[in-house]
Amino acid sequence: MMALGLGCTQAEVIEVDAGFALRDLGAVTEDLGVTKTPDAAYVDEAPIGEDAAVGDVTAGDVVDASEPRDVGPPRTLACGSMARVDDPAGDTVVLGNEAGGRLTLVLDVAIANVGVIARGPVDLTLNGEFVRSVRVVHFVGEGAAASTLHAPREVALERGGTPTAPFVDVTGHNTMSCASDCEPGRVPGDRGCNSAAQVMTYFQRRFGEGRRMLHLQTSTLDGLYIFARHGGCCLP
Repeated sequence: MMALGLGCTQAEVIEVDAGFALRDLGAVTEDLGVTKTPDAAYVDEAPIGEDAAVGDVTAGDVVDASEPRDVGPPRTLACGSMARVDDPAGDTVVLGNEAGGRLTLVLDVAIANVGVIARGPVDLTLNGEFVRSVRVVHFVGEGAAASTLHAPREVALERGGTPTAPFVDVTGHNTMSCASDCEPGRVPGDRGCNSAAQVMTYFQRRFGEGRRMLHLQTSTLDGLYIFARHGGCCLP
């Protein structure tokens, strides 16, 4: 167990074992051309809370085992004054970057949908008090095919590949490839990535209205704990 400083407070978190890779069963749906695997075998994670001491994460039935990868000490997302909750009643979380990486999304509020876009593979663990509220995790971008999910086994996994962007944007790429920061004056298309507007529109079409939070950054997500209740931001 490790203690992380959050300003003047302390939050205890546990570094989750990188655990086990997901077996992709490959059932294709009509919607958005995605590959959907609702019956795949997942690591069934024990929930953790932000402010309470946490115990060992327990793995359920698994298929394919992979070696844990050392990504350094865990760290919490620190948006500071930039933190934003788009819709306090929303049930969708959208995360994106270029490099991909291993992260944990802590469901400290009820969220039904999780969307992830990245160029590199993402190793995503769902955890927290409301982890069983999640119905769908949708990976899209160049890293979608190699991304893995650790979650309760009833969560449906979708891999969207690199479909055409929902609209033409002079600042964004023409296919759904990756996300970078969304600072004014930056041009994500110069890095082969999508604009924030393209990312938001893509997941809005997939999940509908009600996006609780959006978090985009260029750097790796490795070791990051993101708490759904806190909101997201755009980081370098």
